[in-house]
This record gives sequence, structure tokens and C-alpha cells, in this order.
Amino acid sequence: MITRIKTIHSEEYSDGSRTIGVLLNYSSIEEWNESLIYIYRDGTYIFFEVIINLIDYLLYGEKKMKRAYMEEEEFDNYYDNEIIGKFSDKLKWD
Repeated sequence: MITRIKTIHSEEYSDGSRTIGVLLNYSSIEEWNESLIYIYRDGTYIFFEVIINLIDYLLYGEKKMKRAYMEEEEFDNYYDNEIIGKFSDKLKWD
């Protein structure tokens, strides 16, 4: 399956320190899609499967919530090109 990703919504903190957003991974050929929540700061994206995990992360720090990290350069490569398979499968989930 060939997919692409795009940002469907993002908001930046007023001090510019981080961005929170929703990423859509989709395949127009197979009519498939999934969404991921992310926070971007200091050159790193942190992805979450559900919003509550993002909220817990912001409130309590790095606890036991499921999340994945990706450096900006690697993410940009996926963002700018087609992906073979799901983007979430490219992430290393903690």
C-alpha cells in the first residue's frame, strides 16, 4: 500500500516553543486513512495514537503512555514523499 501524510491541523504555543497537531496518513488508491496526534519541539516530533496520551504527556511528562519519537529530518523525508505502508509502522513506539 502506498500512502502519504499531511498535517490536517496544528497550533503553535504563543511563545513558539512547541507545536501540537494532527497528522493524517492516507491512501487515495485503497481508500484508507489513520490519524496521529503529535507535538513538535526542539527538532523532534513525538507522536501519540490518542489525544489523552498527549494530554497526559504534557501534564505528567514521560510516563507509561504509548508514544514514538522521530527527528525532524527523518519526518520531513516521509512528509515530502510517498510511503510504502503505514506511517505508524515506521515509528518506533515506546
